[in-house]
Amino acid sequence: MRTILFAVLAAISFQASAQPNFSKDIAGGSDHPLLHRYEGSMLYMYGGENLGQARIVDTEAGKPVLHKVEGKTANRYYWGPKGRSALEIHRNYLQALSAAGFKILYACETDQCEKAKVQNLVQELPREVNWKSFDPYVSSTFNSANQPRFHLVSAAKPGPGGNTYVMVGLSEYTDFQRVRQFVQIIEPTVMEGGKVTVDTRAIQEGLQRDGKVALYGVTFDTNKAVIREQSGEQLEQMAKALQAQPKMKVFIVGHTDDQGEFEANMTLSQKRAQAVADALASRYGIAANRMMPRGVANMAPVASNASDEGRARNRRVELVVR
Repeated sequence: MRTILFAVLAAISFQASAQPNFSKDIAGGSDHPLLHRYEGSMLYMYGGENLGQARIVDTEAGKPVLHKVEGKTANRYYWGPKGRSALEIHRNYLQALSAAGFKILYACETDQCEKAKVQNLVQELPREVNWKSFDPYVSSTFNSANQPRFHLVSAAKPGPGGNTYVMVGLSEYTDFQRVRQFVQIIEPTVMEGGKVTVDTRAIQEGLQRDGKVALYGVTFDTNKAVIREQSGEQLEQMAKALQAQPKMKVFIVGHTDDQGEFEANMTLSQKRAQAVADALASRYGIAANRMMPRGVANMAPVASNASDEGRARNRRVELVVR
């Protein structure tokens, strides 16, 4: 019953939807710098997230599978020029990605895609990702995994911050004689930290229970010991915790990830620890002799440095009871 109702609602939605204006792009949208559209296509929808997760098609034991990746996501949806085939558009994307140094993870044309049931794998993806707004044409791109002229290419390119992924899935909308192009780009990114502050009570409890507390609300300019303005609230909470226990002495420990030379990281982490101690003394009157700043670079990780997420956890300031 629910399936029938959904089909009826979908049909009504399509009937109510006006034919897209194929002559101009959606307002506010543009091609991603890494991958331009097939010539003559119209940008119909876009979206993305600064840090999000996506599923891309990869190969495992010779078969297509979905792998979850994360990073800065950019989603684009194009209508192809009238009369251009999915095969032609697919091969142009394949050629462009190879020329740009991408390694093809998986690619298939209609017959091979059908044999491997690739459209079944990806039918939910256009509905999963972040778009500027909902649109029935976008959400139905691979509807029921039976849309005609389905093609797909998935590719990756390594870089200093990690892999960049691109996936392009195509299906033909027969009524318009145009190819729908679902394009996803996932780039490596670092989570913007310092958005959560540890309050005074939690600092006190951590110091009493564990003898230390990690603070991610103190952040610095990249490769510098300059404390960012947004760190003010966290510094204030640290100061209140120390003011509440006037006899306590602490180490202020600076930690880095493993990126860069070890000696440079040792120097940087020491300077950052010193900057925190100086700020607590000058702004909040915490006696300098109660604080001993020390930098330990990447010698005490709390997570693997193999991922962006792990490196973000390792970059921190700690208060440690002396």
